[in-house]
Amino acid sequence: MRIETHVRQQAKLDLSGSVAPFELKLPDMPASVWASPDLLRSRFHLEAARFFECESVLAVTGIESGISALARLFQTWYGSMRVVLAEPSFDQWDKRFRRANHVVLDWPVDLVLEGDIPECDVVVLGRPVNPTCQMISIQQIKPLARKLREQGGWLILDEAYLDWTGEESYASFIEAEPAIVLRSVAPFSGLAGANLAFVCGPKAVCTALLNEVGTQAVSSPQWWLALQYFAAEDWRAQQLIRLDAVCTRLESVWRVRLGEHIQIHKGGYFISFAHPNNEQWAADLEHVGILVRAYPTEDSILRCGAPKSEADWTRLENAVKSLSD
Repeated sequence: MRIETHVRQQAKLDLSGSVAPFELKLPDMPASVWASPDLLRSRFHLEAARFFECESVLAVTGIESGISALARLFQTWYGSMRVVLAEPSFDQWDKRFRRANHVVLDWPVDLVLEGDIPECDVVVLGRPVNPTCQMISIQQIKPLARKLREQGGWLILDEAYLDWTGEESYASFIEAEPAIVLRSVAPFSGLAGANLAFVCGPKAVCTALLNEVGTQAVSSPQWWLALQYFAAEDWRAQQLIRLDAVCTRLESVWRVRLGEHIQIHKGGYFISFAHPNNEQWAADLEHVGILVRAYPTEDSILRCGAPKSEADWTRLENAVKSLSD
């Protein structure tokens, strides 16, 4: 018993990710799912078109798979491209586009929105921006998407974290002002191991991406999971309420250390803030077994996810109180 207690006390509390602490409750999956991929695939396309209000939706095995497929497709179509990442952004955009031999330029998101963009073929923009939670309106996006297509380029919107905002997806505007939108199941559903994401785009893009990832990339259980996710409308409404409450609680935990003058951003599954001590605080928390994420940006941003259990909440509260000023 003493050994088990010791292990439990020393276990890492990983709050560095960005997945909801409340999970979508799934029914038992029927065994027949394994034998009916064609039927599930057909149902998926019908329900995905309704859910995203977009004619062409491609399911992929996680957001990173979608990024890699886009990088490879653009290399096939155009050769090496100049890609502007509106920073801050998910680090896999940089890694996987560079791996496909594209030239990647980091550019402040505010300058991108102002139209101050270096010559490029692709712009990748988070909506909302992770980890600052900055929300970019549809009205801001449309002229940028239009300008890039007129020049033969593309706007890619990373909407992996959009669900918690309750905001409208750009996917429903793709037909009028073409762009490519990526969505993800894991963050909002709390199902960290879902490995399921969606690419919404013009039909030519989704068809070419399907050839890139292969028709067998998504399994029957993943088709089934997608259908459960689309159908969970009542649960989705309750999840928004729960996430708002958990972010308010996270904010109160960190207010003890930050005081009232530091702005805290609520990201549904996490809070973030800029502070000069953030890198040291992240290291101090890691020393006591709590993992958060520090972004070594000019503003030094720290992102902290939400614990699941009351014991972990208490552990975080005590650790934050013990941090030095």
